[in-house]
Amino acid sequence: MIKVDDTDRKIIRILQESGRITNSELAKSIGLTTTPTMERVRRLEREGIITGYSARIDADAIGRGLTVFCSVTLTLHQLQMVEEFCAHVEALPEVISCFHITGDADFLLKVVVRDTREYEKVMREKLTRLPGVQKLHTNIVLSTKKENANIPVSESYENPED
Repeated sequence: MIKVDDTDRKIIRILQESGRITNSELAKSIGLTTTPTMERVRRLEREGIITGYSARIDADAIGRGLTVFCSVTLTLHQLQMVEEFCAHVEALPEVISCFHITGDADFLLKVVVRDTREYEKVMREKLTRLPGVQKLHTNIVLSTKKENANIPVSESYENPED
């Protein structure tokens, strides 16, 4: 486990909320000068705590207004089959998240498409043809009540190594 102190946690919280903040604004908000602030951010990136930066996009605004969660059950649970399935899923632009899960299904895919007609095409021509697929179960999102990509970070978090 990587050591993260209260200042690092403040940086993480601020960058999750405002990834476009300047280094000088970030430094001011955490009470440090710019050089140690940038060094901390670079260390958090290097150690894999900060994994990247991105813009949040309104899916409706770009013609991807239908979100679907698709549960996938595989025929076999062998490592090679799982790896092959994941490699193929990685290449599907409509699949924006893929989770290996427990329960009745093996994977949960988050799919964004234009409409049900496009999802049907993706399902028939792509998802059902993925290696090892035994069963698909589709849930269509009617509306989104909460969606947040930010990971909760608090000062009271304790590192397990402490």
